[in-house]
Amino acid sequence: MEKLCNAAKNMSQATSSLTHVIDPYSIPQAIKVFDSMSEEVPETSPLYFLSLRLLLNKDKRIMFLSINPKIRAL
Repeated sequence: MEKLCNAAKNMSQATSSLTHVIDPYSIPQAIKVFDSMSEEVPETSPLYFLSLRLLLNKDKRIMFLSINPKIRAL
């Protein structure tokens, strides 16, 4: 029984250590980049809220974060 408990504990620790990897295309990461563009897209504009809905789609987030920062606002 003790071996089983230790094995479960080790598996739990291994799994929790994997969750610390930051996804470069995560929603928080995309919003962080998007918020840095507040001069081009004010946070109170309808475009800002439309863009947030688009960033829910992972493919669109990847595209947004991958394009050249000079043309992102376009």
